[in-house]
Order: sequence, then structure tokens, then C-alpha cells
Amino acid sequence: GAVKEASPGYWTQVENAIEKYRLREYLKLNPSFIPDHEIEFYFKAADVLILPYRNIFQSGVAFLSYHFGLPIIASDVGSLPEIIAEGKTGYICRPENPEDLAAKIKLFFESDLYRNQAERAEYIREYANSRFSWRSIGSETVGLYQALQSGSRSKI
Repeated sequence: GAVKEASPGYWTQVENAIEKYRLREYLKLNPSFIPDHEIEFYFKAADVLILPYRNIFQSGVAFLSYHFGLPIIASDVGSLPEIIAEGKTGYICRPENPEDLAAKIKLFFESDLYRNQAERAEYIREYANSRFSWRSIGSETVGLYQALQSGSRSKI
């Protein structure tokens, strides 16, 4: 997305680091809104989605990533650890810990998630469809309502 007005200093630091480490030729920077019809291009061009959040409840982009079979490296915040199967669909790092994030990125590029991307992508899509599809979520919701209606707390 677009660089927030409150963050121009941060974006300058990012651009300076890109120049310092000569990364420009390896990156496609587009700090703006990406229209829906272009999203697939970005996800299919990526090896991994990195979500180094400091705090968050939920991230829709994580589910979008799974839709494209893209693994995730995310901070241990909000519900992100609940949706990532460590080593199978991605990795969890400690929040606000660049060293741990770097270690997880290195681990990713040494892992089966990277070496066998096509096979792992299919597994990630199946994992997401079995756990997070509308059908799965609907079944869980119905089960919860039935348990509440019957007054049985042991089923919740």
C-alpha cells in the first residue's frame, strides 16, 4: 500500500538501505494501492510473504497468500501463529526482533518450502481450503451455535 504520511522517515530509511546494499535490481517497489486485477501478479512473483507486524488481530493478506499457495513468515502476534503451520506453511518469528526475522528468512530459503515450491504451494492451498474455507468456518459456527443452544459448555 501507500506510504503513510506519518512514516516518511521510515520510507527514506528503506530506500537508503536498498541503495546501500545494492538491492534495486532485485526488487519491484510499488508503494501504492494495488488494484484487485493486479494482485495475482505480485503473489505469483514472490517466494514468501513476510508479515513483520508489531501487533495485529488478524491479517486478510495472510489468507490471500494461502490462496496463491505462498508461504508466510510472520511475527508471533494476534492470530497469525494460529494460522501458520510451522515449517509446513511458513514460520513464526518473534515480534520486533530483526535477528529472529532474518534467521527465519534464512531458514525458509534452506527449507523444503523453498526448494519444492510447486509441491508445497499445493499443500498450502489444500491446508487453507480445509481449515479456512467458508464451508469449514460455517460448520464450526453451526457447531458453536448448536452447543450454545443445547447449553453444553463441554462442546465449546
